[in-house]
Amino acid sequence: MNVRVCVVSDMGIIKPLRDRVRDLEVINEAHQKKNGQLRVEIQEKNKKIDELIERINNPLKKMRGHGEL
Repeated sequence: MNVRVCVVSDMGIIKPLRDRVRDLEVINEAHQKKNGQLRVEIQEKNKKIDELIERINNPLKKMRGHGEL
């Protein structure tokens, strides 16, 4: 029976894990920033959609409000 014994020094595993954690933190921060930007874009588009729906449902009211009539 062959038994493999793998001995790894503390720095052999810990340092790469610390580097990986740091990399993941950087990635997470970038994703959070992008997520925030996308949320703002969605909110702006939802507002525009609501305005257009209101304009469709009440065309004369909106036209007077925008000075179109």
